Amino acid sequence: MHKTGIGLTTHFASPERDTRETIEKLVMQLREEPTLGWFNALPMSMAIINEHRQIIHCNTEFKDLAQKEDVMDIIGLRPGEALNCINARAVKAGCGCSNFCNVCGAAQAIIKSLNGHADCQECRLVRLENGTEVPLDLQVFTQPMQFNGHPLILVFIMDISHELRLRYLNRTFHHSLINGVGGIATLTEIIESDPVDSDLFPLLIESSQRTLRDVLYHRDVEAAEHNRLTAKMETIEAEPYFKQIAMDECIQRNTQDSCVDISVTTKTIISDKRLLGHVVHNMLSNALEAWHEKTGTITLSCSDSTDGRTVITVTNPGVIPENIQKQMFKRYVSTKSRDRGLGTYVMKLLTTGYLGGEIAFTSENNVTSFTVTLPAASAERSA
Repeated sequence: MHKTGIGLTTHFASPERDTRETIEKLVMQLREEPTLGWFNALPMSMAIINEHRQIIHCNTEFKDLAQKEDVMDIIGLRPGEALNCINARAVKAGCGCSNFCNVCGAAQAIIKSLNGHADCQECRLVRLENGTEVPLDLQVFTQPMQFNGHPLILVFIMDISHELRLRYLNRTFHHSLINGVGGIATLTEIIESDPVDSDLFPLLIESSQRTLRDVLYHRDVEAAEHNRLTAKMETIEAEPYFKQIAMDECIQRNTQDSCVDISVTTKTIISDKRLLGHVVHNMLSNALEAWHEKTGTITLSCSDSTDGRTVITVTNPGVIPENIQKQMFKRYVSTKSRDRGLGTYVMKLLTTGYLGGEIAFTSENNVTSFTVTLPAASAERSA
């Protein structure tokens, strides 16, 4: 049989594909199968792919998930291409062949079934919708099968975004809220027993403010994901602003604030004070958590670029594992546990979606840096 894609560069799965003619012949054979229509009754997305990972059949749920008008717009594509995954066209060979695909749960499950084994994986997919990056959290089930001598794979897909959101809330939001309110309650009881001990009042205020910040953070993230958030731009005095954020993060971790070296040459920033605070708190929080060896210094800097933009950088010793780097800024990707990892996702969501900026990272030579670049003040005022 004629193949296409032979010899194309791949970093994971095979680049070869069947021709459109070969695909259509197999599609016609499948249409003679009377049980195929039953898949449209499934309350989940389903597709059948060939040995080259090309879709030869899908149900209505998959067509809707792929946001396509007609099933024939999907036939011949690979799953990531049909769902418009941002990595599916990173290389000419397509879905499954980029340097990012070896950490894709869907690609891993499909490859395992190509080797004859059923599998189930979570997939953190980011796709483009009208030029905007939108995350999809999917559970992918794969099952090998044979049809008229052709090796095929059944692929079932469930959207588990809601489940993961609840898992995350149980792990982080509730945990933070319980700790914060518990601290306030303990301090209140101590003050009640000894009202003249005024040294406890600053601790009570700090604990109350931290709890309120956690609640506002989760409220803003939910609003941002549903396009209900509005940025309120204002002038921020840069140096005291960043010093306060660094102090808050160090106090929360019972760490000396001397571990964070602050270098601020920018005098003022035009941005949303609270939303930018969410971003910088996450940048510092990640740096402090990664600073497990307690050696070296974390650096928080803010300066103006030559074109008038504001550049905020947090640098810490250490390197992020390669598999995490490939999934950076996706939801629920973390080195710590499966129900964490919203921090870098929120950093990008707020920076690019609401503050009009850009975010990037580097992690090499035992140094990791996250950089947020905000628009020039004149651009903010005209926006």
